[in-house]
Amino acid sequence: MFKIGEFSKLVKVSARMLRHYEACGLLQPAEIDRFTGYRLYSATQIPLLMRIVTLRDMGFGVEEIAEFLPNFHDATIMKQALEQKQHEVHATIAAEQSKLEKIAEISDNFEKEYFNMVYDVELKSLQAEQVLSLRETIPAEKEEALWGKLWAFIAENDVQHTGGGYSTYYGDEYEEHAVDTEIAVPVSEFGESKGGFQYKELPAIPQAAAIRFSGSYEGYAPAMGKLALWIEQNGYEICGTVRGFAIASPTDVASPADYMTELQVPIQKA
Repeated sequence: MFKIGEFSKLVKVSARMLRHYEACGLLQPAEIDRFTGYRLYSATQIPLLMRIVTLRDMGFGVEEIAEFLPNFHDATIMKQALEQKQHEVHATIAAEQSKLEKIAEISDNFEKEYFNMVYDVELKSLQAEQVLSLRETIPAEKEEALWGKLWAFIAENDVQHTGGGYSTYYGDEYEEHAVDTEIAVPVSEFGESKGGFQYKELPAIPQAAAIRFSGSYEGYAPAMGKLALWIEQNGYEICGTVRGFAIASPTDVASPADYMTELQVPIQKA
């Protein structure tokens, strides 16, 4: 038998982690000396500890490890578990890569006054407009894929559309992982609505506060901040759903620096 410190050195796992695994029910000491209270471990426990460490290093949490340990030698169960974990890791890598790209983009644009490409607020009325729309509840990061579905439908059905595109987000509050999103493009005439793709008329907005910003969609927050301040300072309140109108989007221009977006907010006097 080995004391916890000795065992820790043999297996290169800290005594703190051994105590943690004990508390979680993953690995109990082989014995506890009844006189000294020392935790004693056996060499026969090393294979079990190595399985725990292997699963931990692959990203499995304590509860998952406890579930999979009894089935460690069941090839079918472990293959399914590893495939699922592989999918999760790929998703994490993609999310982290997106963060890196965002950091690089902001860093590159600091010298170009990245956060200052916001125009003045304009008070105007918006006419009703014929559009082809697609509305789904999606995670916020999936909007680009939603646009891909709409553009594919347009190409397959030879839809005659004009310029720009609308994004509208419904609901009483923002839900990052379940955003009720409607995207739409103006069309010259109505066709047949089918499969979630709907021809409709966007209603007129008698009075809207609108603001434009150029560059990447990272400019949304500062533009909306300026717009909200204008609404508040001029005695208005929001009376409808905020929508964005892409004047120049990825389908029109190659560089994010050339994007142009207008935020449109229905308002009325408070």
